[in-house]
Amino acid sequence: MPKRTKAEAVKLIRDCAILYSKNLANKNVLFITSHDGITSGFEAQFMPQNYMHLTGVSSRLKSVLFYQSAINNRLSVNDITLSPDGKTEQKLDVLPQLMNIHILARMIGDYDNHRPLLVADRFAGTVAMAMGFVRINNGLYVPSTSLKMDVRDITTQATRRRVVSIFIKPRREALYKQLTYIAKGVTINDINLLPILREKVDLEDLTATFPI
Repeated sequence: MPKRTKAEAVKLIRDCAILYSKNLANKNVLFITSHDGITSGFEAQFMPQNYMHLTGVSSRLKSVLFYQSAINNRLSVNDITLSPDGKTEQKLDVLPQLMNIHILARMIGDYDNHRPLLVADRFAGTVAMAMGFVRINNGLYVPSTSLKMDVRDITTQATRRRVVSIFIKPRREALYKQLTYIAKGVTINDINLLPILREKVDLEDLTATFPI
């Protein structure tokens, strides 16, 4: 039996939509990873139409209207259908945490393709939660799914990387100016030396949302 009623699911979806609006909507996030001394970047874009895919529910509403209804407190129990196999429950369990993926992600890897119904190219997250992304035409990635799983269980070992820093910006701004996460043992001086950041981050005007 589902742990939540449809009314409880709607409330959670509404609450998380507000977090999505505040933290991620219409923003780009740049994840910087490191492995064996090689540093690389992974850039994701979060649009209003991407939110519904993270909730695990199906709806008669189009994705943008679903999001707008949620943030405006107009989403109703009649607008959603919960998955009978419990997958919606699992996604909703981690949805609040995933609204802070720009702060909490610690690992990234390419999807191992072991689940044929799952649409994703890459996952970011932790040992307890994962957000899936698909690559779009401009080279950016957009969120496509959420899972209550260890990232290590759904990504290939060869592509799995530790996240060393994360940046965020409004999608229409040219450069990243906000640092939202830096790994233990990594310093601002280390970041300044990374060639991958020179064309994407305004290192002269960088601000951080936490003590560094």
